[in-house]
Amino acid sequence: MKVKEVRVSYQNRPHAANPIRDALQTLTGGGSVSVEIESDDGLVGRGGSSFGRIDGAPRTLAVLIEEILAPKVVGRDAEQIPAIIESLKVETEYHGTEGLATFGISAIDVALWDLLGKAHGVPTYQLWGAYRDRVPAYAMVGWSNWTIDQLRGQCAAAVEQGFHGVKMKVGAPTLEEDVERIEAVRKEVGPDIKLMVDANQALTLTEALRRGHVFQELGVGWFEEPLRADDFEGYAELTQRLRLPIAAGENLYSARQFREFFERRCCDIVQPDLRRAGGPTEIRAIGALAGAFGVPYASHGGGPAALSLLLCVPTAIFLETGLRSSADGFPRLENGYALAPQGAGFEWE
Repeated sequence: MKVKEVRVSYQNRPHAANPIRDALQTLTGGGSVSVEIESDDGLVGRGGSSFGRIDGAPRTLAVLIEEILAPKVVGRDAEQIPAIIESLKVETEYHGTEGLATFGISAIDVALWDLLGKAHGVPTYQLWGAYRDRVPAYAMVGWSNWTIDQLRGQCAAAVEQGFHGVKMKVGAPTLEEDVERIEAVRKEVGPDIKLMVDANQALTLTEALRRGHVFQELGVGWFEEPLRADDFEGYAELTQRLRLPIAAGENLYSARQFREFFERRCCDIVQPDLRRAGGPTEIRAIGALAGAFGVPYASHGGGPAALSLLLCVPTAIFLETGLRSSADGFPRLENGYALAPQGAGFEWE
């Protein structure tokens, strides 16, 4: 099965009237890039990437894929996915593979694995070998720009939909503000719902330690990305000094960076991002490393591809997603667990 054509399109999202915000930035809209890879027998695999901000990013990435990556994919054996992905890393090494190049490689990787699953007529995770057919799911529903009443309402909606965990943003100008919001959510959802907090790299080590000690007394489930992503030394110290589990990894690139992160004991829970980590091929290696180091694994972001990977990681503990759009929307929940996708490739149904 040969790759016949790679098609790329992009779309910008209109700016929201009240854009969501975390402690680091306002996510004004950005947009998305879609990739279709057609084989010589007419099958089509689909992948893509998204941006929460930077209006020019979707068009820029689309050009990078069309002019640099796609020519290296057309004509290749579509079943030799790791070889294709490695060649794209080599092709982008001169100007740097991290950043936009990795976003593009990830989108192609998703499309190739989607194509291969469809070629075999099975969900892609069945090609990898799964540890489970479901994984616990939580809803990220706690943006910083929401009032306390809005925050409580969104968390209550997540519980009503069947989620057994919720996550909210912290890193407000004062610790007191963070505490007020955490206590309001805990009162709303009750003691049995797992509550996680995310500071989006906004804190210093000293402040992260100060707030972390308070958060752990409030029964928080984990403290996500309190420091800059590249502060490995700070993460190692924070993980050692806090009882509260530290979750991080969404802004790391490649299995090599994750290997160092694990070796230095920089986190209690690792959270690869499908776009930045390098796509399913690279995340499978990261998942194997997490298993070897005994580090619990939770996705950053959701979708059928992220869920499919979680099913195949030995230490997987949580899928991140948002509120479900409908009773039939992704993910299908049963007793707080997201059930495995049923369609061929990464198709939800």
